[in-house]
Amino acid sequence: MVKKIFSVMLILGVMLTISVAAAAKNPRDDKNLMLFYQHQGYEYFLKKNSLDWENEDSLRCVSFNYIIYDSRTPARTNWDNVKVMEFAYDVAERKVYFVGENKTLMFLNPKGTIAEGSGYAMGAEKIFYLVFGEKFYGTYDEDFYTSIED
Repeated sequence: MVKKIFSVMLILGVMLTISVAAAAKNPRDDKNLMLFYQHQGYEYFLKKNSLDWENEDSLRCVSFNYIIYDSRTPARTNWDNVKVMEFAYDVAERKVYFVGENKTLMFLNPKGTIAEGSGYAMGAEKIFYLVFGEKFYGTYDEDFYTSIED
């Protein structure tokens, strides 16, 4: 009985891993799109050719366009609905902020909850590396950075 339960759990784990790996694949096979965030079946694809940056005081601000892909129901994805996001990087303090309306800064806590922006930390690292060719947090392995360059 224990073997059967373990076998079912193992099979379900493998199926879950395969489905997550397949979902993270670029749905349009477009080299201009790069996955930078995913949550509850939605995948956020950065449009690499939209990256723009400027220095503001002690911050490096990066803005970009992105598209939200519905991996659960791909036909519902509106590829023309392009949204804009901006991150502000405080390199000296190693902190990233979401830039909101009226240039308000909201701390992206890489060790916090999803609501505190922890899910965006990996995407913020990818974007910083794409724009500046430098590691921001530097906590990821080399394969992480070489995969960004592809």
